[in-house]
Amino acid sequence: MFLFSKRNRIIKKAVAKTIAAFADRTPKIYQHFFYGAFDLAPENLVIWYLFETDDDLDKAQEIGLCTELDATTTRNLIFYGYPEEAVEKIDTSSKSYKLAYHSEATEDEIHYYLRTALTNRKAHVSFTTKEDIERQTNGDYHLYFQ
Repeated sequence: MFLFSKRNRIIKKAVAKTIAAFADRTPKIYQHFFYGAFDLAPENLVIWYLFETDDDLDKAQEIGLCTELDATTTRNLIFYGYPEEAVEKIDTSSKSYKLAYHSEATEDEIHYYLRTALTNRKAHVSFTTKEDIERQTNGDYHLYFQ
């Protein structure tokens, strides 16, 4: 019989509580999952919330739903016993962070962001869409998230 680790159980509870809290909100969360080497180091965790379409994600960001999901997930992780220092936030006000999420960002600016912000990141919550996965990798989740 396979037993999940304590951290795995904490993450599952925290995400389930978050999903339940947002069940009646729109746009709807299409899918969610998490992965990482969090048993080796708790900061090695990423939780993904997927929306069905790019328009849904744009709307979720516009109305602050993504920010709320991030904050609620973090709160729930800490509530269930995930190490608080592992879920500290990176500085999302930085120019490089903002550039990485705008279509006007150059490839060099995006690479700079990835080298600086993400290489020093803590556990975090991320967002994407089923539509983007289909567009980028013909629906291959493994390829998209590697």
